[in-house]
Amino acid sequence: MFSRYAHSRSRIMLLGVLFCGTLLALSRTAMAQSAGGGGGAGTYHPNPILWGLDITVIVVLAGCSLASIALIFDAVLHLRESKIAPIETTEHIRSLIDSRQLKELIDFTAADQSFVSKAMQAGIRRAHLGYGAMREGLESALSENSANLFRRIEMLNVIGNIGPLIGLLGTVLGMIEAFNALHHAGGQAKVSDLSVGIATALWHTFGGLAVAIPSLIAFGFFRMRLDKIVSRASVLSEELLESLRPADKTGATTAPEPGKPMARPVPRRTGTGSGDTAAGV
Repeated sequence: MFSRYAHSRSRIMLLGVLFCGTLLALSRTAMAQSAGGGGGAGTYHPNPILWGLDITVIVVLAGCSLASIALIFDAVLHLRESKIAPIETTEHIRSLIDSRQLKELIDFTAADQSFVSKAMQAGIRRAHLGYGAMREGLESALSENSANLFRRIEMLNVIGNIGPLIGLLGTVLGMIEAFNALHHAGGQAKVSDLSVGIATALWHTFGGLAVAIPSLIAFGFFRMRLDKIVSRASVLSEELLESLRPADKTGATTAPEPGKPMARPVPRRTGTGSGDTAAGV
């Protein structure tokens, strides 16, 4: 159980968020103490509720930042053509189709986890129902696998959109803090009392933008890359499935049955004898 916990990406990310939040809270406390250390009896102290909300915003921003970094790192490692539709896998599937080794093709596509293999496996499983059913199975698998890939980067878009909103919440809290200090001093607050709230507001704004901008840039980049890779892999899967469709003597197409060898289409011959024609051998 412990090893499963230690290798869970979400749990490791949560521990990182808590660690960063603790560090930020300690640094915030030290900054506030240094700002108010030289004051006398009239020194303004932040409202505990505002203080707690401020720390919450910092922790959430830190968590979004770590989550964005983890998602970008994951996308760099896994959302590549060599991972989604490796050339070696495609060529092996093509060689099995050319040699008409249907059983080996079924076994290979069932074991392999690449985009093309999953799509081919969904089509081959319906071979006994005809080519139309094979085509439907392939298209369903292509749609499902594409959605799964795009879901891996969707959180980057979410983080990019909510980052500025979280920063704006921190900005409002900082301004409330500054005006509370002004009210506490009867309109004659020191610059040092106002500066903490204003600085907090600006730092939260900066934090929200710093989280959102890289996330949206990464989302747009990986979305374009995925769209290009998935389009190529989908077209390639359709071409490979099409090459499995043999032609019968009437020109219609039929799908091979699993367990039976796939025969190559036999061209029709026309005899030149006395009115005698043969449709095939």
